[in-house]
Amino acid sequence: MLLIDRTIILRFLGNFVTLFCMIFIFAVSIDVILQFDSFVGAARRAVDAGQFDSVLLATLAAILDFHGPRVFQFFAFMVGLVSIGAAGFTLAQMQRSRELVALLASGFPLQRVMVAIIVAAAGLNVVQILNQELVIPRLARVLLRDHGQILSTNQDSFPVPMTRDIKDNLLYAANLDPVSETILDFLVLVRDEAGTAISRVSAPEASWDDDAQAWVLQGGSSVVRTEMDQGVVERVVPTRLYETDLSPRALSVRRHREHAQMLSMAQISDLREEGSDASSGLARIKWARIGSLGVNLLVLVIALPAFLRRVPDALMPQSVQCAALGVPLLLCSVVVMMIPVSGISPAVMALLPTAFLLPVAFWRSASLPT
Repeated sequence: MLLIDRTIILRFLGNFVTLFCMIFIFAVSIDVILQFDSFVGAARRAVDAGQFDSVLLATLAAILDFHGPRVFQFFAFMVGLVSIGAAGFTLAQMQRSRELVALLASGFPLQRVMVAIIVAAAGLNVVQILNQELVIPRLARVLLRDHGQILSTNQDSFPVPMTRDIKDNLLYAANLDPVSETILDFLVLVRDEAGTAISRVSAPEASWDDDAQAWVLQGGSSVVRTEMDQGVVERVVPTRLYETDLSPRALSVRRHREHAQMLSMAQISDLREEGSDASSGLARIKWARIGSLGVNLLVLVIALPAFLRRVPDALMPQSVQCAALGVPLLLCSVVVMMIPVSGISPAVMALLPTAFLLPVAFWRSASLPT
């Protein structure tokens, strides 16, 4: 029996790797086609800098540099869905070759076939835990790059979108380097109580002064709008400092909150201690990781009986039934785990899909023919 279990597990893992690689290559191909100019532009800049000898080689390196680390992130997103697909392919192959009939005739129950696949899927989920806690956090800076940073050597810097500070003003920067604490293309829209922009503070470059808790502007200026009888008049005033609570550390913490899916459990806990404004959202992400492990396995148990038949049957209806069960259950579970509900803790919402799927999975497995 152990030989049969090992054969099923190896076949399942082989189908998982094949299906995962096909989907990942397809996704990368779509992105390369849509962003081909960005990859070629980065390749030409690298050739001009003397990093490569040819544009073709530099373009291939740019694609590998940008999408290579994303295989770990893609694995984190797709492990549950690809497991269902790999299990379907494994059982379809066994059904076409009449292996399931032979196993039943030898006294090997179909539940044992399911157990072998579930054990292999559980192993993949353990790999996903290690991937999420050890690998992805180390690659977070690389994964956060956009297409304008392909082949970039400075992976610490990042653009700052419109961000509200304590004065209700909006700060924007084309690039922030948290190591040197400098900003390029500094821009602040100063607003009144109604939210209307009344002035604009800008500078080509700014550096953070921790003692003054302000950005020191190089060549900074303020454009102040004043309403007069003859219309709106704009005055340009030289500006040296802009005081704000948006320090490089604060902007980095906000960026990490926005991309908390790439952080480990310990880093998420540290972010929750940094500030309470996003504490509930971080708690949902933390508990959703725990709940997703049970959801991945239980949805697989629910979907597997679609292929576990004593008598070979048409594969198309079985595939449709498996997809109709597995995909909506996975998507709905993710939505339930992440949706905020007033009065219900994130832990309860994260474990609610598991509590709902557990009796359904038990019923599906118990109803298998033996």
